[in-house]
Amino acid sequence: MIFFIITFLSTFLSLFHVLSARRHENIIYKYNKNERGISIIIPCYNEAPIIKNTIEGINKIDYENYEAIFINDGSNDDTLKILFKELKLKKYKLKNSLLLQEQVKNVFRSEKYRKMYVIDKINTGKADSLNTGIYYSKKELILTMDGDCVLKEDALKVMNSAFNDQNVIACGGAVHVMQMFKLNNRPRLLILLQSLDFIKGFYVYKSSLAYNDALAIISGAFGIFNKDVLLKIGCFKEGLGEDIDITLRIQEYASHNNNKIVFIEDSICYTECPENLRDLSKQRVRWQKGFIDSIIKNKEFVFYNIFKLRVCFFIIFDAVIVNTIAIFVLIINFILALIDIINENPNYILLYLIILTVFNYIYSFQAIKKANKYIDGIKRKSLYMVVLLDMLFFRLLYIYFFIKGSIMYCFDSKGWNKLKRTNNSYNL
Repeated sequence: MIFFIITFLSTFLSLFHVLSARRHENIIYKYNKNERGISIIIPCYNEAPIIKNTIEGINKIDYENYEAIFINDGSNDDTLKILFKELKLKKYKLKNSLLLQEQVKNVFRSEKYRKMYVIDKINTGKADSLNTGIYYSKKELILTMDGDCVLKEDALKVMNSAFNDQNVIACGGAVHVMQMFKLNNRPRLLILLQSLDFIKGFYVYKSSLAYNDALAIISGAFGIFNKDVLLKIGCFKEGLGEDIDITLRIQEYASHNNNKIVFIEDSICYTECPENLRDLSKQRVRWQKGFIDSIIKNKEFVFYNIFKLRVCFFIIFDAVIVNTIAIFVLIINFILALIDIINENPNYILLYLIILTVFNYIYSFQAIKKANKYIDGIKRKSLYMVVLLDMLFFRLLYIYFFIKGSIMYCFDSKGWNKLKRTNNSYNL
């Protein structure tokens, strides 16, 4: 009976997300010729192998009213040296010397690209680096992205259109795997699986949550916020899940001020993903630790409003309870089905697995179909071929990451485990 209930709920929610994602696709944001000022904040810690690509990507943005602020957070590699070389930096004199914060060593401006700045500071972490960038920014909107990210040329134009609605105070975009779309070589299996995971996550799950006013995470790799709102809620707080934490606090602010958070499917950013299982484990374990940390930090808002606000209901009921238990039910049923097959006595469990496979393909096909609208060279056939492997293998990894991350949080709630950047030559 428990298996049946969990199976029904997980299947129902999957169908619910697919249908909601299709409805979200009908929401159209019209381009606005009036370009709002956007400050792009890029925290950098040991990004030497990839930072040149980030600079090149920003330089190709089809937008005029922006500034880009790189925050060198005490890197101990050649990050600052490469920034000097690529940007032709010159020391920038602040109009008010009182603005210079204690942790900031120097502020520079590019002589090559006048809209780009570099703040060199001691190492104090990602959240403080983001806050430093916000403190020195001069535009009304704040776009945060990681040091390994490259924006699609029209990303800012698309994001700008979301703020035509004056009630919008934050907006997320879609993040995709750089190795999948910006390398000429054939993607490896682990890259394909992560690409499919990202596509499903953004084009079905996040689209559905956004449609239902329940978006709980604006990705730290690519999100844009109203600067005044960030300042009112105290900006970013240190932790492993600063993107979840800031989204939940903005949702709380929005619930009191009749504001909203949106997600735009065709505003795209590319990011590097892990290329081996060891680094993938580091990343996903950190994500799980960050999720737990953010829920604990915002427990009063989340649990007190679980039946009042959709974002709180979905983050607890859907993300925590149903999805987590459903993964374990899948494994148990899979084992029981194998036993039945060996005993030549197939029963409803085998039928359950067949139905689950069909629903998983429907979910994945919907996501890939939507992604194909917005991304060139998506390699649909390769993605379709790994759907079954995604269900049987990647779901098993999820269980491992979930358990390991939850246990490790109890012993080390602050360890970051930064991934080592590749030296890939991307086609930008």
